[in-house]
Amino acid sequence: MIDDLLADETVALVERWLVEASAVETSDDRDRTEPLQALIEDPQGVAFTMQFVDRVARPDDDAVAARQLRAIVGGDRLPTFLSRLDRFLLRGGAILAPLLPRLVMPLARRRMRRLVGNFVVDADPHALAQHLRQHRDTGFAQNVNLLGEAVLGEREADRRLRATMALLDQPQIDYLSIKVSAVASQLNYWDWEGSLERVVERLRVLFARAERTSPPTFINLDMEEYHDLDLTVAAFIRLLSEEAFTTVDAGIVLQAYLPDSFAKLRELVEWATTRHQAGGGEIKIRLVKGANLAMERVDAAIHGWEQAPYGSKGEVDANYKRCLDWVLTPQRTAAVRIGVASH
Repeated sequence: MIDDLLADETVALVERWLVEASAVETSDDRDRTEPLQALIEDPQGVAFTMQFVDRVARPDDDAVAARQLRAIVGGDRLPTFLSRLDRFLLRGGAILAPLLPRLVMPLARRRMRRLVGNFVVDADPHALAQHLRQHRDTGFAQNVNLLGEAVLGEREADRRLRATMALLDQPQIDYLSIKVSAVASQLNYWDWEGSLERVVERLRVLFARAERTSPPTFINLDMEEYHDLDLTVAAFIRLLSEEAFTTVDAGIVLQAYLPDSFAKLRELVEWATTRHQAGGGEIKIRLVKGANLAMERVDAAIHGWEQAPYGSKGEVDANYKRCLDWVLTPQRTAAVRIGVASH
């Protein structure tokens, strides 16, 4: 009976939210959300957009970007969230780009930025500052995440570290998410202590810079692949246990699609409570479902082992609720703030 009552109340609450949101929605809001809805509903939408941004928009060399444009357009069906005109332009651009890269690529980037500008923001300092300022003026707090995944070499890791440091210097940014796999390369888990120390060394520089901003920039440790879970949690605890950072507030993400997440939640809460009782700062734990399932499946298939995440949405949802049910008590949230995220 109690479960039925909670379900009815939940449905009624969501219906009220939808009605109230629809009542205040403007035509400008619809113009922004309809392309997003089309992109998300298209099975190819998100994957194509990420590939375009990573492989075509990011390279500084137009010839490299032109070859990548031809590769991702290829002979495959283009996403339906793109209009017929945009699909035609992409096909034509993919043919002409390798021949006239300096002419075609700036046009292709400009057009794509108009299409996905609501989802991905240019990292150019002036453009980013303007975007953040506009949204802050309308009452939105923003978590900035530099686009990109795990780095493969030290040169790229150094570049990413410098880019992240540059973001910390922007006064409009007060909340920044980073991944340990994006600022340190060649992490060897057989050399656990060595890899952990290299990660902590990189994070130490970032956290020290963040504490010098006014007000201090909140740093959140994000993660993608399962094999980064233990290292990310260990680095988070080790760094924030150091004398220089014991009073620092910081955050970390846990992915509910991993069976290990509940044990990690308990570990983090127990450590944070002890730290806070000794005069330390608070931490924030943001619970998400997990967004790297496709890669985890591929990785498991290649190596012939079971995938790390749960096998069904029901199991993921159950673990998500178990985490929330366990942690949302006064004694467990005395030193921990919980972020409830949904995909």
